[in-house]
Amino acid sequence: MTILSVVQLIIFSVLLLNTVHLMPAFGRLLKGAQSAFQSGYLCAMLTLRLARNILGLILVTASTAPNPEIHALVPKGILLFLVLAVLNAALTQYMERLRVEEGARF
Repeated sequence: MTILSVVQLIIFSVLLLNTVHLMPAFGRLLKGAQSAFQSGYLCAMLTLRLARNILGLILVTASTAPNPEIHALVPKGILLFLVLAVLNAALTQYMERLRVEEGARF
């Protein structure tokens, strides 16, 4: 097994475990949210994280595909992965800013 295959196996395993770990969080976030607005943002953040992890799982396996058509889609998938990461970071930053503003009011 080459080093690249080992690295891909490690990345695949980490993304899979992270995705499985995020699944029960959907139920917990709906109970713990203070408002429907906050719950919507939390659900959107969690959905983006799940989509990013699932896309990462697909990209890890697609990068080793023998079919050149599938292999050609990997750069577009990486771009989409980065877009999801940026959107998740923007939502997280917005939620933190809201949390700080709410804390300043009380």
